[in-house]
Amino acid sequence: MSLTEERWADEEGWWTMGPAEARRNMHPACVVATARGVMQGRAVLAAMDTAPRWTAVVMTDRHATEGEDCVVLGYRASASRTDGSTRVAICTSTWVLQRDGWRLIQHQQTPPADG
Repeated sequence: MSLTEERWADEEGWWTMGPAEARRNMHPACVVATARGVMQGRAVLAAMDTAPRWTAVVMTDRHATEGEDCVVLGYRASASRTDGSTRVAICTSTWVLQRDGWRLIQHQQTPPADG
C-alpha cells in the first residue's frame, strides 16, 4: 500500500472511528473548519465527544498530493451518522508525519454548490 493509499484509509477511519481512536490520530493543534465554524485542538475533541458518530462515508472525486512529511487529500464526501442524518461536503485534509506517526493537522468541509 502506498503512502497516499494509507492516508486515504486513515481519512476514512477519521470519519468512522470512535473518538478515542480519532484522538490518537489527531495532531493536538488540528484545525477543523465546517459550515458551523472553525475549531482547533481541544474544541475539536470536545465536539467529537458530543456529536453523533459517522457510520459510513463514501469519498469520490479524490485528489492527493504528497510531500516529504505531508499528504494533502481533497474529495467529495457523502456520509451518514448514527442518528440517521447525512451530509455531503467537499473536503480537504492535511496529514503530517510526526515522531509517533501520521497525524491529521487540518480538515475542512464545505457544502457543495449543487446541494
